[in-house]
Amino acid sequence: MESRAGGFSPSERELLNAIMRQLTRQVEMQVRQALAERMSELDDAPHDLILLLANDHIEVAQGVLEKSTLLNEDELIDIINVATHLHQKAIAGRGDVTERVAASLAESSAPEVLLELVRNQRARIASDTMERLAERSRDNVELQRGVLSRPELQQDLATRMCGFVSDALHGFITQRFGIDPVTIRKDLALASAEAHARMTQASGPERLVSKLHAAGQLKPGFAVKALGQGQLDVFEHAVAKLIGVPAEAIVRLLKSGDAANLALICQAIGVDKSVFSTLFSQAETLRGRSGILSQQDRVRAEEVFQTVSRDDARRTVLRKAA
Repeated sequence: MESRAGGFSPSERELLNAIMRQLTRQVEMQVRQALAERMSELDDAPHDLILLLANDHIEVAQGVLEKSTLLNEDELIDIINVATHLHQKAIAGRGDVTERVAASLAESSAPEVLLELVRNQRARIASDTMERLAERSRDNVELQRGVLSRPELQQDLATRMCGFVSDALHGFITQRFGIDPVTIRKDLALASAEAHARMTQASGPERLVSKLHAAGQLKPGFAVKALGQGQLDVFEHAVAKLIGVPAEAIVRLLKSGDAANLALICQAIGVDKSVFSTLFSQAETLRGRSGILSQQDRVRAEEVFQTVSRDDARRTVLRKAA
């Protein structure tokens, strides 16, 4: 196939492609690795074979994910949503990372994927994705450095990052953008005062959840425990903070009584499906409803846990909350 690249008729090429697909499913990993390495360099390699190799174990897929020009934007996003962090990292280093691909990568739960993305100077990153990466860098100094080094970084976002970066990075920001350090300190003091005022006016559950989140102690287990203790409002505020949506949106989704909505929320924050039925019963009972999970709702919830990834669940909740 390689030596006679243009010498086959369409029917001959399709027959060869079919043979290659069958062989690829049967041969050992070492052979698939060698095949993937050669196919990643070919502009006319069989497209479905490239897809098959790209979804293989990372030892096979890496070369294809890093170099093949035959993978389009939608296919890369599909792989990001279902494959491992190592697959995501390989995609993050590609030379053709588009804004949509970057946005999907920015939702990865693996810090090394986010670092690979911000360090890839050929990647195109939209302003809203930069906002997301900056927010996710709060507890990761290396990621902060990567975000601050991006050419797309706007001054207003850099100024807001002064509120949580180190003194060294604070100095880097003021120097890069030519900002007066005194002005920055005044802006931060004002923002702190406004945040304190909001916190003072906030409800008890909101204050509790915000304090836990600020201390890095807000975990999915806390939300589950709160619901088990009958604290539905604490549960709602906790999952809202974990996902990054207003609490009112979570209240609206859960009030519907739709089991699929609760399943999406659980999947988005990493709550195992084994406790889903209990959570549904507790939430519905606290709302004065029966709490009995119908067979139809059980099937719909099971489908969410089986077919929707954590990142996709979060994006769906964000979309429903808008």
